[in-house]
Amino acid sequence: MVEQSSLQKPLPYYLQIQQSIKASIFNGVYKPGDRLYEAQIAKHFNISRSPVREAIRALVIEGLLVMDEKSQISVYKPNLQDVQEIYECRISLESTAVELAAERATEDQLQELEKTLVETSEWIKEGKTDLIVASNARFHELIIQYSGNLRLKKLVEELNGLINYYRFLNIQGENRAIAILKGHTDIYLALKERNPKKAAERLREHTKEDLTNLVQLIEQVEEKNF
Repeated sequence: MVEQSSLQKPLPYYLQIQQSIKASIFNGVYKPGDRLYEAQIAKHFNISRSPVREAIRALVIEGLLVMDEKSQISVYKPNLQDVQEIYECRISLESTAVELAAERATEDQLQELEKTLVETSEWIKEGKTDLIVASNARFHELIIQYSGNLRLKKLVEELNGLINYYRFLNIQGENRAIAILKGHTDIYLALKERNPKKAAERLREHTKEDLTNLVQLIEQVEEKNF
């Protein structure tokens, strides 16, 4: 007799389109300021415009797409004010999370964090930028999770669209991947020591380094476009 098994329901069209557009933004296929058109996207996927419209609406809420007063859709263009404000939020929220994680994380959870460091090191050796960024995101997401504070987790998730976008930008620059790995390693060692204050300080230092690099990158782009 054949055992019963549950079927995996495919993702709704709008979620598939949302993920596809997001990947295109992160990978630079869609550039900052590029216009997007519902009709073209619907034609590309051979579907109606309704799920495309829903996907675009979700991405506008995330901040990755922008709708102007004429309802024209374009890709978010990073600016210094946004970066400063979002990183101020990150530093505040994530430093609290890492203090809580230092007190609450289990040994198995600390091993999971260490695993991301090993994976990041491997991706750096292989030059796999997308996987380096994914490991970077996972390290920070695990810290939020291990804080055990669901409301804090929800606040961070509201910023995640732009945070992840900035992570793809932030990998640019000389030895950036190695610098990111070092920052994560310092945070992990403080967590392993069960030292909340030290862990928070290491996280603030790491995040401020990211912010400095992003500001430099954005200023360089603004100078070229001036």
